[in-house]
Amino acid sequence: MNIDCKMFMNSPRAALEYVRINSVDVAFLDIKMPEIDGVELARRMLDLNPNIKIVFISAYAKDEDAISKRLDGKVAAFFHKPFSAESLKTLLASLNAQTAEPKFFLRTFDAFDLFVNGVAVNFSSRKSKELLALLTDAQGSYVTMDTAIGNLWADKNVELGKRLYRDAVCRLRLTLKSIGAEALVEFGRGRAVINTRLATCDMWDFVKNGGVFSGRYMPQYDWSIVTEALLENLKNKN
Repeated sequence: MNIDCKMFMNSPRAALEYVRINSVDVAFLDIKMPEIDGVELARRMLDLNPNIKIVFISAYAKDEDAISKRLDGKVAAFFHKPFSAESLKTLLASLNAQTAEPKFFLRTFDAFDLFVNGVAVNFSSRKSKELLALLTDAQGSYVTMDTAIGNLWADKNVELGKRLYRDAVCRLRLTLKSIGAEALVEFGRGRAVINTRLATCDMWDFVKNGGVFSGRYMPQYDWSIVTEALLENLKNKN
């Protein structure tokens, strides 16, 4: 079924580390496991990747409601032992269909845009789009509210800058929700970060793998010149 699998026998911590640095669609977990029980392991995996689908494989049918409640209803299935090859194929086909999610692409060369399955997204405000651009520029590092204000509203006083930042965050949240991309940006208290596992980006790929750089990096934003210079140096080294 063209499915890539990775087995972690008796090593839940290694499984957590794998989920932390790799894109994982589904985790099949036992409930009684060494070091960390399956429910706690599922909770930690969901903290790392809210979109991961959890399947518990168990010989016991009891406590399913309680387990599902502990994980806020984020259990995709309970799969009971013993099971047949046919029932496993049916489950995999169902999960495969569920994980066919939209593809997000962040273009930064020549201009900044967010694309969903090849279609550019319309933003409700220029500043909410610029905030996403700034998060993209950070390549998965947190951007604080102060940093965002310093780049997007440098000419405003502190209190006004904070209000404008909160408005941009609100509008960006709404835009991402409207395209099913709520998990693309994690918003915290006074900071935000882009989830680099959920999207591709021409700049991220260039930094990691090299390739072609046109020499124009998000030219609509003044603050982008710092990264543009770094990219130009990287291009010359390559």
